[in-house]
Amino acid sequence: MVVLVGVLTAIFSYLENNIFPSFTGKQICLFSAFFGWISIASLWSINPIEALKLDLRLVGVTIAGLLLLNAVEAQGQETKRRIAKALLVGVILACIFLLVESLLNAPITKTIKGKELDATMNLSRFNRGASFLGISLWLVFVIYSKKFSFIWKLLFPILPLALLYFAPSESSLLAVVLAAVWYLAFCTFPKVGFRVLPVVLIISVLSMPLVTRYVEPLYDAQSSQSIPFSAKHRFFIWDFVSSQILENPIRGWGFDSARDYPNNGVENYVHVNAKGDQRALEGRIISLHPHNFALQVWLELGLIGAILVSIIIWMVFGYLKSRQLAERIEIQAMLVSTFIVALLGYGIWQNRWFVMFFIFAAMLPLIQKKEDKEIIGEVDEYGA
Repeated sequence: MVVLVGVLTAIFSYLENNIFPSFTGKQICLFSAFFGWISIASLWSINPIEALKLDLRLVGVTIAGLLLLNAVEAQGQETKRRIAKALLVGVILACIFLLVESLLNAPITKTIKGKELDATMNLSRFNRGASFLGISLWLVFVIYSKKFSFIWKLLFPILPLALLYFAPSESSLLAVVLAAVWYLAFCTFPKVGFRVLPVVLIISVLSMPLVTRYVEPLYDAQSSQSIPFSAKHRFFIWDFVSSQILENPIRGWGFDSARDYPNNGVENYVHVNAKGDQRALEGRIISLHPHNFALQVWLELGLIGAILVSIIIWMVFGYLKSRQLAERIEIQAMLVSTFIVALLGYGIWQNRWFVMFFIFAAMLPLIQKKEDKEIIGEVDEYGA
């Protein structure tokens, strides 16, 4: 859908203005460096053909996502206001549908499918939608924040928490909890948060293989039984993946290799719950992806890939500063929640997750700049 919308908006933009959407020099350089390295790393991947196919797919999605962002940026204020209204309505409807499906055991999905949910279609399938909505609420809030009082701005973090509480996604719930913590901690000092956050994110990415070398006690069979099985499973995966990263830290094991990575002689992990029941993992340890985007980048693309991702993070904050969003604490909370979900949830190259970055980016131009507000205020004052 992002490809379709991105291409169509580029076509309509050309028909209206006779100008094709263009990319900045920084975008072109970073795009070339990142996907150039991915293409090179595909050559020593476990499955080079599939890796190159995924590489081409991500290139197409990224170009379409950038077209979408540029097209939204090029719209006039009235068009942006209409888009913002449509976004608000869409998010409200989506939240209602998600709550109905989660609380009533997916009646809409059952009706559409014409049968009961099976093992491959359970409530966990709504995790991506829940994650997207929980994160996008921050952007919707910042778009309409001028209509809210100071008290309402302090109470707003309750909404993402309430939404994710009823959704089947513990990682997303933790993400919006930490986003709310960041929001409340820096709401009165947003510029400080803006300077600190990129440093925290980049250090987290670069240090992740070393940090996760110390999670072994957390997944021991006799460790705290209050930790969910899914959490212990992640600790086990992270410990294994970090050990493999340190064996080949510079260039990695090849793009998309996490999908087929072997156990390399490591025994499967056994979990003992509070009732004394045992549950063992079978098959490959990683199983498609490490549930941690930083470790996935390190495993597949090595230190070079981790540095390129760090540069992307730094440039994102440069873009936010250029759009006068350094003081918007809601944007920082959105980035925190996005980052945490990426560290705990899905494979970073999955289409549904990968395109979320561009959808969020396309929402940013809908936020009214400070200078635009001043112009509107001046026009209102003189009645022109």
